[in-house]
Amino acid sequence: MKHILIVEDDTALREGLVAALQNESTAVQSAADLAEARRILLGQVFDLLLLDCNLPDGSGIDLCREVTAVQDVPVIFLTVRDAEIDEVTAFRAGACDYIKKPFSLTILQERISAALRKRSPNHIYEDSRFRFDFTELTFSADGQRVILSATEQKLLAVFCNHKGQILERQTLVDKIWACDSDYIDENALSVTVKRLRDKLGAECIGTVYGMGYVWKGAKK
Repeated sequence: MKHILIVEDDTALREGLVAALQNESTAVQSAADLAEARRILLGQVFDLLLLDCNLPDGSGIDLCREVTAVQDVPVIFLTVRDAEIDEVTAFRAGACDYIKKPFSLTILQERISAALRKRSPNHIYEDSRFRFDFTELTFSADGQRVILSATEQKLLAVFCNHKGQILERQTLVDKIWACDSDYIDENALSVTVKRLRDKLGAECIGTVYGMGYVWKGAKK
């Protein structure tokens, strides 16, 4: 399940985008201003942000800069601002795309799909203890091969894409099991986290009580 946040103050456009982009494999949330977007981002991890530049309480470029400074998430701007300096500023703030209004919904959907494909967790994570290759599906800790189940691999990929970020339990459940019949009961996440800790070491995954989990990786 992919999660998209739309930040747009035009109510009709915002609601239209939610309706157009939401489907069985994509969940879409929306915010009308920066304050609401920041509240949502505190408790939810997103795979892509769709931002307007001009918002009632500030610039979407500032939000883009804040978000991309702490996590690897694609940001696409959808805006009426067409000056070259605005586009340059957006890219310097961390945007991956800049679409000017009016726009083609079909083109927007294709650009969103392209951005999400680029963010696929088929990559290599490496630190002083671990090396995880999500393309070859090989995983090692302290130089020793570790065998992970498909569910453990999915959870580990989410953790590695958001190192140091607190991930709520429901967010993890949605990402791992929303479209998967493997999800059996509410204890499935706890069991999978325990199995990862048993295989990789308890210290690599932290518990933030009342909130969720955080991937710490190797101790520095």
